Amino acid sequence: MKRKIRHSIKTFFILISVILLIAVGCSKQEKQAADDMPSGAESAADVTHPGAENPTNNTQPGTADNTQPGAENPTDNTQPGTENPSKGNTANNISSETENHDTKEITDAIYLGVQNYGAEDVNKNTKNNFSYRFQIGGKETILKIDNGSMNSKGKYTYPIQNRLKEGYSYEIQIENGIVTAAEEKKSTAAVNYQPPVKGTPGLRTLKNFLSTAFMPVGTTLYIYGGGWDWQDEGSGIQANTMGISDDWIRFFRSQNVNYTYRDRNGDKSLKDPANSYYPYGGYNEYYYAGLDCSGYVGWTIYNIMNTKSGLNGYVMSSTRMARTFSENGWGEWTQKTEKPANHENSAFLPGDIFSISGHVWICLGTCEDGSILILHSTPSMSRTGQPGGGPQLSAIGKDESCEAYRLADHYMSEYFPDWYARYPVIRKDYPSYTACSGEYAGKFSWSLSGKNGGISDPDNYRYMTPKEILEDIFATIQSQGN
Repeated sequence: MKRKIRHSIKTFFILISVILLIAVGCSKQEKQAADDMPSGAESAADVTHPGAENPTNNTQPGTADNTQPGAENPTDNTQPGTENPSKGNTANNISSETENHDTKEITDAIYLGVQNYGAEDVNKNTKNNFSYRFQIGGKETILKIDNGSMNSKGKYTYPIQNRLKEGYSYEIQIENGIVTAAEEKKSTAAVNYQPPVKGTPGLRTLKNFLSTAFMPVGTTLYIYGGGWDWQDEGSGIQANTMGISDDWIRFFRSQNVNYTYRDRNGDKSLKDPANSYYPYGGYNEYYYAGLDCSGYVGWTIYNIMNTKSGLNGYVMSSTRMARTFSENGWGEWTQKTEKPANHENSAFLPGDIFSISGHVWICLGTCEDGSILILHSTPSMSRTGQPGGGPQLSAIGKDESCEAYRLADHYMSEYFPDWYARYPVIRKDYPSYTACSGEYAGKFSWSLSGKNGGISDPDNYRYMTPKEILEDIFATIQSQGN
C-alpha cells in the first residue's frame, strides 16, 4: 500500500514537471513572435495628428499674454536665402530619425505657396485643411502643415503659416508627412537701404511719431492685409517688428510701375484670383510683402511704444483705430469736425489719427490755405494706371494748387525718387476723407501729456505748420547735402 502511494506521488511530480516545461516553451515562442513583429504594427488608434492633442488656450494677438502668431520658437530675423536648396541628391539633404515609431525628416525647402491658391474652395473656411507646395530637392512636393495650438476662442494660431513667405528658403521639419517646424535660412544678399528719415524705437514724442511714420514711405507697397497675420485676425510678425521689414523692401524692388494689388487696370471684370496679391480667399497669403492702411498705422504705433519685437500689436480694423486709441487713455476722440479755412483756426493737428469707414490716415497738420497734409497707405494709381501705391504723403484740398499738394509733391519727388517715378502724388477732397459714419469713425488727437502710456511734445510740434514740420524732420538730410 505504501509502495503504491509513493509511486502515485512520483507520477504526480513528473506530470507537474512536464506541464512546466511546456509552459516555458510556449512563453519563449510568444516572445520570439513579438520580437519579429514589424515596428509599424501598433494600433492605428495610437497615432495622433501633430498638434491635435491637448490644445492650449493661447490668446489672440494683442492680448495680455503677449503671444503673437508665430512667436513660438522665434526665428533670428535672418534674411531669406538666395541659394537653391535643390542642388545635389535629395537623400543627401534629408536627415531622418525614428523615435517611438514616428518618422522625422529635416530638409531644406523653398516655400511655393498654398496649393490651388485662388480657387473658390481654398478660402478662410477651409484653411485648416490646406495643402502647401514646397520645392525639395528640385522637385515640387505637396505637404500639410501643423496648424498649431488652439486659443481661447477655439481657433488655431498657425505659427508656421505666419512665418512662411513665397520664394523664401527654409529648413523644415516633417513628421509623418506634416510640416511641424520651419526656420528661415540666412541670405547672403543684403538689402542695403537707409530711409531718409529715421525714428527712435520707444521714444514717445510727437516728433518721433511723425518721423517713424516716414520710414516705410517710398519703399513699401500696398498689400491688402499687409501687416496683419496670415489668418487675418490681428497683428502680423512684421507689424510687431522694430524697424522697416526687409521683406517690404525686397517686394518693392521686385515690382515695377505695373504692379497691381488687386485687378489689372482696377477693372473688376479682369479679376484673376490665382495670380492676384489680393486675399480673395479671406486669408493673407502675402501678409509679409507690404502694408495696408491699418497695418501701416499699427506698425508706426508699435515702433514708438516699444523697444523690442514680438510684443502685443496695434493692428485692427482701420475704422476702429481712432476711437480705440482714445479708449486707451492716449487722447480725445470726436466725430465733430469742420473744414478748416486756414492753419490758425484748424482742429486738424499734427499727429491726429483719422478713421473713416474702411480707411485710416495720419495728419501732419493744416497749411496756411486750409489744405491738410497727410500720411497714409493707400492703393493709389501708378503712372500706367495700375492700382498699387502704399505709404505716402498726400493732400486734402480743393485742387493741385493747394499748399498741401505742393508740399507732398516736392518731398516725394526729392526724397523718394524711385517711388515718385512710379506714383504721382494724390489729392483727396475734404468730404470723402473726413466723413464720420457709424459709431467708430472719427478723429483722434493725442493729449500730449505723456500719461497713460501716451506721447508728449517737447519739440512743440503741435502748433507748427506742415511746412515747418517737414523742414525740421528732413533738416538732417538737407544739412548733409550742403
